[in-house]
Amino acid sequence: MAKIALVTGAGRGIGRDIAERLAREGFAVGLIARTQSQLEETAELIRKAGGKALVTPTDVSKREQVLAAVDKVEKELGPISVLINNAGAYLKKPLTEITEDEFDFQLKVNTYGPFFCTQAVVGRMAERGGGTIIFVLGSETRGGPAQYSAYTASKVAQRAIAESVAYEFMHRGVHAATLDVDGAVDSPRVREAMPDTDPSHFVSPEAICSEIVHLINQPKSSWTFGVDLRSYVQWRPRVAAKKKA
Repeated sequence: MAKIALVTGAGRGIGRDIAERLAREGFAVGLIARTQSQLEETAELIRKAGGKALVTPTDVSKREQVLAAVDKVEKELGPISVLINNAGAYLKKPLTEITEDEFDFQLKVNTYGPFFCTQAVVGRMAERGGGTIIFVLGSETRGGPAQYSAYTASKVAQRAIAESVAYEFMHRGVHAATLDVDGAVDSPRVREAMPDTDPSHFVSPEAICSEIVHLINQPKSSWTFGVDLRSYVQWRPRVAAKKKA
């Protein structure tokens, strides 16, 4: 049976890394992002390595575009067996300065987007009795740091969707999982911003991709729902504050 994956946010960054890794694992990959030129670059990398990729420029916040992209992928590549909800918008801004449009945009991309993508594929997966849907999250789902209120709200909502999908579809053979990448992902941009930081303090893209492959390959008898992925340096002792004399 052909292995078909759909990766959102595949035009650059970790989304591109995930798409390339899945192609090396034997998947034909449907690529979703808003910028076609970036998707074409990802597709070319996959094809040069001997893989198969389909470019589907899509705004995940638009349901009709998502449905069209899914239909195109399934028509040209085959039934989607893996969905990686990776696309995301990011906003750091004081709460009192966030506009309604900015708040809406965070929800549209980070909450509506994975909802629309999941809604488009999960029923078909359940009918076939198998599939994997992975939601790529971040540390914000456990507590919102200052100036991330809109972003945090949208990602917490995404996690709630993931858990609902798990309870509704796991028993029908669809593995839903969250991959919580807690920390800075190693990249040239991050290293440039933190030039004096030991690279081992960053989460490597290779580790993220390997964890996704691990989740996809888990047997039904031992499915994981939530994975926290962080570098060793973030595991610091939690020491209670000393009481005043």
